[in-house]
Amino acid sequence: MSISAPWVCARATILATVSILLFSSHDALAFSPTTLRLSTFVGSLKNAAQSSGARSTNSALFMSASSKPRGSAATPLDKKSIAVFGGGGSLGGTIFGYLQRASNLYGTGIGGAAMPRNICACSEGSLRLNSILSKGFKLAFAGEQHMRLVDMSDVEHVAERLKGVDAVVVGTVCQLEPGRAVTGNTYEKTPNDKTTEFFLDEKRGFGDEISAQEVEEQLDVHLNLFQTAIDACKLAGSVKHVVVLETPYTPSTEPFAKILDISGLKFTYIYTNASAGGSEGPLPQWIQCKDWTFERGVQNIDGMSLESAALGGNYLSKPGYDAGDWASSLPELKRDNADIYREDIAALAVQSMLSLDWDTSRVIGLSCSGKDDEEEGDSGSAGRFRPSKPPKSDREWCMKSKLVADLLSVVN
Repeated sequence: MSISAPWVCARATILATVSILLFSSHDALAFSPTTLRLSTFVGSLKNAAQSSGARSTNSALFMSASSKPRGSAATPLDKKSIAVFGGGGSLGGTIFGYLQRASNLYGTGIGGAAMPRNICACSEGSLRLNSILSKGFKLAFAGEQHMRLVDMSDVEHVAERLKGVDAVVVGTVCQLEPGRAVTGNTYEKTPNDKTTEFFLDEKRGFGDEISAQEVEEQLDVHLNLFQTAIDACKLAGSVKHVVVLETPYTPSTEPFAKILDISGLKFTYIYTNASAGGSEGPLPQWIQCKDWTFERGVQNIDGMSLESAALGGNYLSKPGYDAGDWASSLPELKRDNADIYREDIAALAVQSMLSLDWDTSRVIGLSCSGKDDEEEGDSGSAGRFRPSKPPKSDREWCMKSKLVADLLSVVN
């Protein structure tokens, strides 16, 4: 047995060598024509795609590849991370909820580990956010990994917590709640440190939590908070786009526009005809739908109207242009008295990130007219969106968001 074992190994080696030689000489001839045909087929596809007159099933793919990328949904595999400043507020919490749903759906291009992020000052912002999520988003929850408690007086501290974030949502004038205790083991220096919590746009959304006089007295505080947020986005280095929501009690667009221009960041500035500054007579209010959940989606189906303008890529360097000048020439909005739902504003903000190019700065004005979904009942256009069976919402981040996407399809 000791003598035959080497012969067995040698015989196996010889057989393996013969098999390889046979494969190389015979099977290679059988495989090479297939490879050639495959190469020819791929080449044909490339030539057909490059031909302007080609009409085939691949033409749509060619058009998508050649068209200019727009929003995050244009590259769904490249997940974008988004943070919301003041997510404990009524509007901020709704935006966070939409983003959280979108991050779990393929095709939105939104996601990432522990995303979205809520940027707030203390634990009160976290508690308020989860109160909104549990009611409006069917017991959704934002854990510790979604929270970033920040010292809004320290730009570097905020920037550190924005590392890895691709886009940010921030408001102009937020509800402030001073005198809140700094949450332990965060950024406190003494056990008795106090901070100011901020909410986008109001803490509960009742419409009477902020007064114009209060905002006027504390305008410097609001501007400082906005300045810190924008400077932190710039310093973080990863933020590519900022969505700014002009809240109703913003006295003037110009100082916020100036901060945006100086930063050099690309932005989408959303304003409504509910702004309190510089207008006479009764104005629409920002309201929220009673007993709303994400399954009800957009409320004012037919009444939403947009006015938009894109800012040229080199508008800052034009002769005679000063930072913030675009604020004096905003597109005029319709002066209808229809109130605007916060849920619709939130849907517009999120859809703008999905649909619009992040490399372009723009302004979008929203006004509403007519009756909303809730008021029309089963008649009118709203009835068409109320099927006998409850709509399936497992593949939608916001029901009827396609209507908002259609409105944004003509926006640059």
